[in-house]
Amino acid sequence: MLKGVVLVVDDEAPIRDILSFYLKRAGYQVLLAENGHQALEEMAKLSPDLIISDLRMPVLAGDEFCRIVKADPATRDIYFVLVSAMDGSASRIGGLNLGADDMIAKPFHAQEVMAKVASAFRIIGMQNEIKRQNQTLTHFQERMRAELTLAAKLQMGLLPEAPGVVSCIRYYHRYLPADGIGGDIYSILPTADGGVAIMIADVSGHGVTAALISAMVKTSFENQVRLSGNPLLWAIGMNRDLVRSTLAEQFATAFLAHLDPVTNQLRYVVAGHEPPFRIPRGCQGHPEALVGKGFMLGIDESLSFEALTTPFEPGDRIVLYTDGLVEVEREDRRFLGNDGLLAYCAELPEDGEAAAAQLLEQARAFHSPMPFVDDVTLVVMDRVM
Repeated sequence: MLKGVVLVVDDEAPIRDILSFYLKRAGYQVLLAENGHQALEEMAKLSPDLIISDLRMPVLAGDEFCRIVKADPATRDIYFVLVSAMDGSASRIGGLNLGADDMIAKPFHAQEVMAKVASAFRIIGMQNEIKRQNQTLTHFQERMRAELTLAAKLQMGLLPEAPGVVSCIRYYHRYLPADGIGGDIYSILPTADGGVAIMIADVSGHGVTAALISAMVKTSFENQVRLSGNPLLWAIGMNRDLVRSTLAEQFATAFLAHLDPVTNQLRYVVAGHEPPFRIPRGCQGHPEALVGKGFMLGIDESLSFEALTTPFEPGDRIVLYTDGLVEVEREDRRFLGNDGLLAYCAELPEDGEAAAAQLLEQARAFHSPMPFVDDVTLVVMDRVM
């Protein structure tokens, strides 16, 4: 079995013959050339793993030959050894500055050359292994990027198409996952009793795992809505599902609500989530936070939740969001926080799409130059009838 291909370039035939003899005896395939020009012709037929070239040769000298080899992306990784009659460190440094990987001084012993060759092939082997691993890593990264892109598209398919209308609610959203795919999710569904079910959730962590759990949250929510119109029962059922289906350190915050369009009452549960803001019709300057006490989902089945009620009448607006919108630490250590966003909600345009865009830009301007570092979801819901 051949150990590799070595190209010997020297204008002296005896040197070529000696090196060829020892190299072949050691198990290498040998190519021979009298000068750099002839060596290039040999390389066009078969690419060597290692080149041993004399420095001073007619037609195309070793130094210029080395420059050509090292300047070509197709050949620059070939291990190149220059042989020079000039001894000393200055000669060695000069050869390495040309791009050579090693130097051998003339006159040389065949054993010295063979030791250099063996050392060179050990390095070549390590380089080839690094290249192989890099190629494997590159292919893995490309596959992961493709899969993440597909996963992000699938996750976007889980979100309601916005802007949209469900029963008596028109909604608009802004969704900015931190890593292309994230753990935020929201849903607005009609219920069997003629009402509307509302959910926004924020899963702990980022990336694919958080996205997977967010899909579980959405599925659990939809299943609970089919069973009843009571957000307190939804919270209990979703909490049970997450406890049984996720790891101990995984959880989700959520806001769950049911709108009865007959009584204009919104019954809701705050499960460790940021409080949404209600902006009553005609009270643009006085938004109020829908605060509530409740544990996060997925921690313990025995945890309790609290159901609260607030009006949600025609003309009213509710702003839902996840903490990624307000919890960015500025360079001066300040945060926008819930109160800062609440203040922005006091002066929103009437158009819901414009309101969502304005809130996002105001939050981004407050954080500047710091970017959002967590998943960001913002939903503006207007009661239209």
